[in-house]
Amino acid sequence: MKLPDPPLPSYTFTIYHRDIFEKSNFKNYDSLLESRLARCHARARYLALAHESKNGSLGGDMLELVPKSTDTYNNGEYVASFLIGSQMIKNYLLVDTGSDLLWWQCGPCEANKCYYQHQPLYNSTASKTFRKVDCDQHGFKCKTDDPHFYCNLQSFECKYDVEYTDGSSVKGFIADDVITFVLDNRPIRVMFGCSKDQTGHFLASSSGVVGLGRDVSRGYSLPSQFGGT
Repeated sequence: MKLPDPPLPSYTFTIYHRDIFEKSNFKNYDSLLESRLARCHARARYLALAHESKNGSLGGDMLELVPKSTDTYNNGEYVASFLIGSQMIKNYLLVDTGSDLLWWQCGPCEANKCYYQHQPLYNSTASKTFRKVDCDQHGFKCKTDDPHFYCNLQSFECKYDVEYTDGSSVKGFIADDVITFVLDNRPIRVMFGCSKDQTGHFLASSSGVVGLGRDVSRGYSLPSQFGGT
């Protein structure tokens, strides 16, 4: 008789609509509505282009419009809260069901490399539970088959360079640390992107992205690290 697999542990986090944090940026409800409609239009345009590209019906100049990654950073609608590192820094991360990378800004930052955020900056050097992923010793954790990731043979850091559809980009290296789910008060060690160089427009209300993509084989999204399928 085959025994059933033990149940996987569950984790719960709260999500908030981004407009809760950005109301002061709008003069009235009409301007808020216009912003929401613009984001909806951008998402619809991305889906249409991605579908046509997949079917091979795009060519020439139109192919240049297809996103270099799976989502537009600035068009996310929701953020989730987590406590990060041994100091349990509370940060909000943009929820992205289309991308497969969990990342947040890592201090200390060089001049003009990190964007302004409302929450305290997570400082990796101050976290006692922070660890870099050494791609020489742990090469299986550095997905070098993906063109956005590569192993730096001098520092042996697993580097990444991800560009979003709006032209924003993030660069950094793969590491791991402990995050705590606020509702459950349950800590768990996860791999994430320690982003040190951001260009473009980013939301001050969020400190990074929690990728919830379905590609669990890469191991960088949040579900893939919990045995999600």
